[in-house]
Amino acid sequence: MNSRSNLHTELRSGFTTGTCAAAVAKAATFMLINQKEVNHISVTLPDGQSVIMELIKTNYCQSSASCSVIKDAGDDPDVTHGIEIIASASFSDNIGVSISAGKGIGTVTKPGLAVEIGKPAINPVPLKMITESVAELLPKEKGINIILTVPTGEQVAQKTFNPRLGIEGGISILGTSGIVKPMSEDALKDSLVIKLNQLVAYGYTTAVFSPGNYGKAFSKQQFSYSEDKTVLTSNYIGFMLEQAVRNNFKTIVIVGHIGKLIKLAGGIFNTHSRVADARNEILASHYYKFSNDADAFLQIMNSNTTEEASNFITKSEFWDYMAETIKQKAQQYIYNELTVEVVLFSQQRGELGRTNKAISTINTLMNE
Repeated sequence: MNSRSNLHTELRSGFTTGTCAAAVAKAATFMLINQKEVNHISVTLPDGQSVIMELIKTNYCQSSASCSVIKDAGDDPDVTHGIEIIASASFSDNIGVSISAGKGIGTVTKPGLAVEIGKPAINPVPLKMITESVAELLPKEKGINIILTVPTGEQVAQKTFNPRLGIEGGISILGTSGIVKPMSEDALKDSLVIKLNQLVAYGYTTAVFSPGNYGKAFSKQQFSYSEDKTVLTSNYIGFMLEQAVRNNFKTIVIVGHIGKLIKLAGGIFNTHSRVADARNEILASHYYKFSNDADAFLQIMNSNTTEEASNFITKSEFWDYMAETIKQKAQQYIYNELTVEVVLFSQQRGELGRTNKAISTINTLMNE
């Protein structure tokens, strides 16, 4: 049996970009100092464990050395899986270890991240790993320059959160444990909160939440405001509302497709279909309460999608009612500690309904 088809098979872990960078930096240093080729190198992880990395494209001479690794992310659906990470080493007149970023590693241009504006996007933990890995081999009173490059980094970064976070020109060198574990719920939540932290750093107390790229694209087209103020929530709308409260936001406008947001009207705040999927039931029951239309109730219940179900809702004012219902449920969820406004849309019809102050709130946000 194919191991990938067995749901009980443990997924294979891989290495972070930070571990890969530490490995090539250490290996290049070893070759420069010892004038000897090496094909594998041991790297110490933050928890004290050691891992051995395989190297490719090794090269050295009296004045410099370089090598690279191919990042293996294991069974995690990481867009950086398979990229080449290169380090070159050369002696320096300054004592100690100097780390710099070349082509394919991004530069931070916005606040709210773990790295200062203007610095290479090498997070603190991997930077420490790289520095300490090189320092293990460096004789006292010696200095060394390490330059890290990722040839395909700029292209790969377009498939990450980096462009939205203001990290320009390439990927980030990341990793707090050194090991990539197949994407966990906690890891995804952490990645979503980063955008909120940036808005906090800019002093915003209002933001637009969208479950996904459909909502983000709709917001940009419909309201023409900067997408920098849109926070993607994925399915974790409840969690992100809690984070907004924790960060002292005052107002959140949730802009989303009816297929996701209709669940909120039923008190479902993790909208993944495997957690809860009662879209038709929620929509049908609310529309029956609103219209007393039993035929529409049955048609909605028998629909395959919410887009199809929307064809049987003939009272257009119902959608504003639903937006208000979602607002009430959302505010109850976070104990009215902030104000929630809602805009509902479908792919077929565009905007369907909104709460009373949704647009005025968005207009205010546009002008901030």
